[in-house]
Amino acid sequence: MSRKVFGKLVVFLSVALTAIFFSPMAQAKDSPEESAKIYQHTYDEVFLASQEAIERMGLFLTDKDKDKGIISGNGDYEGMAGNGPRRIPMVFNVRVETISARPEVQVSISATGKGIWWRQFAREFCGKYLREVQKTLATYH
Repeated sequence: MSRKVFGKLVVFLSVALTAIFFSPMAQAKDSPEESAKIYQHTYDEVFLASQEAIERMGLFLTDKDKDKGIISGNGDYEGMAGNGPRRIPMVFNVRVETISARPEVQVSISATGKGIWWRQFAREFCGKYLREVQKTLATYH
């Protein structure tokens, strides 16, 4: 195989692999990561714990409406990516809603971020947030 043909093949494969690698990110750019969990606590306890979890994680509350069950916020989230820790600006929305009178309350969180690693970080962030809500609720009883 000549050097010219080999060079063209390398360029073609590089372009093809780059397109394959980045296309899922481009398609998913508009859809936030989402996660949900049901807690065996009252609505008031879960709503308060949801706010406290945000503060414990070092994030900022930008809006809340207890009657609608909506909490919004933002802040930098640190996670591991590539060869070390990275900080990603994260924007999130939390929805708190009563499922049944047992009591059962569901917390749903969706998050988006910036940068190449945002999807991975958003998935980690959602899980960490729901665990932090659980830890906060454990201190109530």
